[in-house]
Amino acid sequence: MVQERLKNRSHPIPKQNSAIFDFIPQTITSKMKCFRLLALLLVLLLVAVTFMSILVHSSQLNNTNRAVRCWDRERQALLNIKDELVDTYGQLTSWGNDDDKRDDCCEWRGVHCHNRSNHVTQLNLGQLQGKISTSLLELQHLRYLDLSFNDFEHAPIPEFFASLTKLRYLNLARSNFSGPIPRRIGNLSKLLYFDISYNDCYSENIDWVLSFHSLEHLGLSSTNLSKATNWLQPLSKLTSLKELYLAEGALPEISPSLLPKINGSAPLAILDLSSNSYPSIMMLFRWFSNFSGTGMTSINLAGNSMAGPISDVFEKMVLLEFLDLSQCDIQGGIPKYFGNMSSLTSLVMYGSNLTVDFSELIMNLSGPVQKKLKYLDLSWNNLSGLFPNMSGFSSLIHLRLERNQLNGSIQEGHLQLPQLDFLALSSNRLSGPIPDLSFSSSLGFLHLDNNTFNGTLTQSIGSLSQLRVLDLSFNSFLEVKFDPYWVPTFQLGYLSLRHCKLGKYFPAWIITQKELEHLDISNTGISDILPSWLVLVSPRLIHLNASNNQMYGVSRLRDALVPRSRLRATTLDISRNKISGSLDFLCYVQEWGLLDLSDNHFSSQIPDCFANFRWLRFLNLANNHLSGEIPYSFGLLSSLTLLHLRSNSLSGELPTSMRNCTSLEMIDVGDNRLIGRIPDWIGDSFPELRVLVLRSNAFYGSMPWSLCRLANLQILDISSNKISEVIPKCLQDFNAMTTDLNPDPFSNPWGTLQVPSDYTWEISNIKSFQSAYFMWKGMEVKYTNHLGLVKLIDFSNNNLAGEIPSGITKLVGLVGLNISWNNLIGPIPSDIGQLKSLNFLDFSRNHLSGGIPTSLGTLSHLGVLDLSYNDLSGRIPLNGQGLTFPVSAYVGNAGLCGRPLNKSCPGDESYQDPNSKVNSGNVITKGESEDDGFITQGFYVTLGLGFIIGFWGILGTILLNKRFRYTFFKHLDSIGESIFPRNRAKEARLWKCFQNQ
Repeated sequence: MVQERLKNRSHPIPKQNSAIFDFIPQTITSKMKCFRLLALLLVLLLVAVTFMSILVHSSQLNNTNRAVRCWDRERQALLNIKDELVDTYGQLTSWGNDDDKRDDCCEWRGVHCHNRSNHVTQLNLGQLQGKISTSLLELQHLRYLDLSFNDFEHAPIPEFFASLTKLRYLNLARSNFSGPIPRRIGNLSKLLYFDISYNDCYSENIDWVLSFHSLEHLGLSSTNLSKATNWLQPLSKLTSLKELYLAEGALPEISPSLLPKINGSAPLAILDLSSNSYPSIMMLFRWFSNFSGTGMTSINLAGNSMAGPISDVFEKMVLLEFLDLSQCDIQGGIPKYFGNMSSLTSLVMYGSNLTVDFSELIMNLSGPVQKKLKYLDLSWNNLSGLFPNMSGFSSLIHLRLERNQLNGSIQEGHLQLPQLDFLALSSNRLSGPIPDLSFSSSLGFLHLDNNTFNGTLTQSIGSLSQLRVLDLSFNSFLEVKFDPYWVPTFQLGYLSLRHCKLGKYFPAWIITQKELEHLDISNTGISDILPSWLVLVSPRLIHLNASNNQMYGVSRLRDALVPRSRLRATTLDISRNKISGSLDFLCYVQEWGLLDLSDNHFSSQIPDCFANFRWLRFLNLANNHLSGEIPYSFGLLSSLTLLHLRSNSLSGELPTSMRNCTSLEMIDVGDNRLIGRIPDWIGDSFPELRVLVLRSNAFYGSMPWSLCRLANLQILDISSNKISEVIPKCLQDFNAMTTDLNPDPFSNPWGTLQVPSDYTWEISNIKSFQSAYFMWKGMEVKYTNHLGLVKLIDFSNNNLAGEIPSGITKLVGLVGLNISWNNLIGPIPSDIGQLKSLNFLDFSRNHLSGGIPTSLGTLSHLGVLDLSYNDLSGRIPLNGQGLTFPVSAYVGNAGLCGRPLNKSCPGDESYQDPNSKVNSGNVITKGESEDDGFITQGFYVTLGLGFIIGFWGILGTILLNKRFRYTFFKHLDSIGESIFPRNRAKEARLWKCFQNQ
């Protein structure tokens, strides 16, 4: 403005003053700029203050909201959901109305809220039981719901799930749902992820998936789709699908002509069709490979039959990273093009019937795949030949070759795999020394068991600092002997040296292993004194097996054991040694799960401290010198499954408290001094009982009829007691013996007990504990393998009277039946031939009468028969098996006749009438004349001379002519066999049948 005014003046400015006037506008301009800058600063300051005020207000608002962030309605809904669930593992301990919990339900475990609206948007609940409350519907803003890994007790999938229409993610896998999948589940049209795998659900039509327009993940594994004949049609419409899981779905086969046309591809990358036994799996897979527009990265076809070589459909799958063709019955080996699959990192083909030379197979994997492959599983096949050089597989982390037929030694350098973490070569025929594996410094799991490695394991094994599992068991020629002061760099969690050679003394280096959970040094030749530190070698030790050695001395385990509190059962097996002392040390640990102290020299009484052994399922104190009564606290062993107390000096009666051990499957108290009647409650208290052995005690009285309620009983041995009266007629109620089918009820030794998956080795070792002792063909045998196949009744050596109950022939699964040495009368049941599985039958030393039923000869498996010393009569049946048994099977029955007895029956050609007359060595039957003129004195002279000449003529030739003698006796032997034929195959079979396992 000043400048404008100056410019508008009419008179000129003097020249001498022009510099002054030039300075004035510049000064004014600078001041104006300062004013503007100041104004700008003031505005910015105002904005900053306002912004800070907003931030402070927002912070205060957030702090205020944090106290009441959770919407009351949604918090109450969550609490209602909690009320209907059983939280065994404390997953919901942060949920509640307490002052320290109610402030913010968005901080509760498994709950996530929106950052601005504070509505619950995610719910993740696992390891719970019970049912899902309808209060879930109050969470209308849910977008993510994960209820996997729960136990909803076979409840159906709730229909109200279909009302949670904002869901993007729904995971119901492994939650014990059952029944049909609700069709209304299709209302969840915004789902990107839906998984209901591994429940007991089914669907007869899966058209409901058509509403999932954006679905990327669909999990239907173990969902029964056997009646969903159009199952592939709706799946072909899911053009956003990336991951499809249809394992164990019982998928119905689709005719090639009915395969849906592919109108649009999907970004399908992961496909799981495993365990469907689909007959045309490759045809179906080709369809999916065309449906995948981008190319698949993971394929699982395991458990389907290819019935031929591997198809070329995989050859162009350049993106494939994971391929599982296990148990596919593949013919031949691996195609050569596999070597060019440059993206393949995992190849799983266990149990696929591969029958090629292993070196040839490895050659077909040479190429780009060699540098990429990380996981290779070829176990449980028929691969043969020598071990090839594997060092070219430089990225290999996991190598499994167990259960093949590889042989020979492994050359040094053939296993130089720097990344290797897991190596399993178990159960082959590998021999020679164990190679130096120190090059594989990352090795953590080493399984070399069940081979024929020999030599001495070198201390180079100790340089594997990452080693956690070492299994060298069942290499009987392998010496594992180290310097007593050797300290390896590793800390093992699992060590098994079973059936190796450890030498006389305990390996001292084991005491350095403070992380051990499993230690097996059984049958290793140790003959040292039992060290007290053995059970303290590791504070984490839960499985110790030092059985089948020559350890001796008085047990000092009491000094080593201290009370501990664990969440896992503890296994102790020091059986078959020479350890003495008392069992008081048992009272210092309450977490026993398996105790096998059998076949030692333990003495004194069994301590009465079993009240708190909640985990104990297996107890074996057999073959010791224990005395006194069975402790009353046994009745508190609620988990006890197997009980062996045989061959001690236990006295008294079975304690009534034992009726509370309702989980018992096996009871063996034989060979003791127990007295009293067989308790009635045995038949009522043990619904799962399969083996009951009471033999060689002093039980008396009658056999309780309640035993017939033991429907699962397979072995019943009450022999050598003082049991009297009659055999109960209800024996046919032993349902397990009324079938000749051979299921193995002992296949899951832990029953319903939860066992972590990483302790499957514990199950396999514990199965060896499921053995039974019983009398078989006059000898005591121990049966271990497939004990469920043995079905036996032994009532021998008692005072039983009355007849054999006819119902006994209903037990068609019996392989052994012994009721000898009693006072039984009456006939042998005529339909005894129904017992088709019988291998051993002993009715001897009774008062049985009548004839031997002809049906007995039809028992083709019968190897031992004893009917001796009864009152049987009549002809021994000539059919089938009757003539294959020795004379001893029938002796002592005055009325029996026929072969093999040297006694003819009426009607035989050599039958002698008791009313006939004998004169001068001649038999004169009725109707013959005593004055027959042909029989004269000259006849007898001529007869004598002829006999002498003929006899010595033949005998002399035999004695003097060696060739004639050999021919004669050979011919005579053949005649004998034609009369009494030998069944050599049967003899060999009987020799092997039911030998001691």
